[in-house]
Amino acid sequence: MIYISWYHQNLPRIFGIFSFIINPIFIYLAMTKSRSQMGKYKYLLIIFAIFDILYSISEILTPIGITGNKHGFVVFLTEGPFFEHPEIGQHVMSNRCGFISLSYALLIIHFVYRYMALFHADKLPIFFQPLGIIISIIFLLMHAASWSVICQQCLAGNEEVREIISIDFLENFGANSKSLPMLAAIYYDASDYIRFRSWLGIFLLTAFSFYAMSVYIILGFKIMRKITLMQSTNKLSKNSIRLQKQLFQTLIIQTCIPIIGSFLPTVISWYAPIFGVNMEWWNMNVATVAMAAFPFIDPLAVIYLIPSYRNAILRKRGNIVDDSSHVKTRQSSRMQSYAFSS
Repeated sequence: MIYISWYHQNLPRIFGIFSFIINPIFIYLAMTKSRSQMGKYKYLLIIFAIFDILYSISEILTPIGITGNKHGFVVFLTEGPFFEHPEIGQHVMSNRCGFISLSYALLIIHFVYRYMALFHADKLPIFFQPLGIIISIIFLLMHAASWSVICQQCLAGNEEVREIISIDFLENFGANSKSLPMLAAIYYDASDYIRFRSWLGIFLLTAFSFYAMSVYIILGFKIMRKITLMQSTNKLSKNSIRLQKQLFQTLIIQTCIPIIGSFLPTVISWYAPIFGVNMEWWNMNVATVAMAAFPFIDPLAVIYLIPSYRNAILRKRGNIVDDSSHVKTRQSSRMQSYAFSS
């Protein structure tokens, strides 16, 4: 075991407990309190909640530390069942890193669903038919596997990497790096092979991340324009427009949470050593904690943003009025007016 700080050791565990409590509550709300207009989109929300639970489990089984020095950056196991098994631990860490890419893929599916709901509603049932489910599963597995393979092939620690960082590890953590599961990118003071594969790995992971961000931005912009157009032309009822806005805002928040909690911390850890920036405190106390926090923050944000879920938690009756209630109000007003004139 490598002890770094109280925050590093305990906050991820606390966040994991919160995730195990909040996500099942969210799944219950999605199953029982979703408005009928949401259709089967609630199942995508449930899948994301299940992913959050699995992510928290991986956080607890493979607690990591992140450090950077003049050579590059290193991600290593600090404890857990794989701590004393360097080779197995590296593979487990690579698979855990695949969860980052898996979150990207889930969000892409959410954006595609919202896009099709507005532009190709007639094709939307394909999502939950056998063909659509198979395509989605393959897409998710390819995303996760691609990220894991890049980590394993380009960033896995070998004898040379362990030797380069051995002195720093002994000084900072009192640990022997030669028997530690780790992934590392060494940019300087290493052989051509190590430097080439490190730069290649970081380039591929960066390109992968920005491809996902580009999909979010492009589809998000088109969805926003479509909702604005439908609102100006009155093609949908006010309640339907309101629901579309709520679901789109929820998706934006769902996207921002892993970007802030996962993407940004990793990118900063990747690139700070390249420019000689010492991010030791950030890596140890912010990056690892932020990555553990988003699986329970995500369902909280969705519960808060969707009125039917929020009202169920607060034991309030939602102030949602559908078009039929407006019709009934107008009819009632006419009847009162007629009675009064009589």
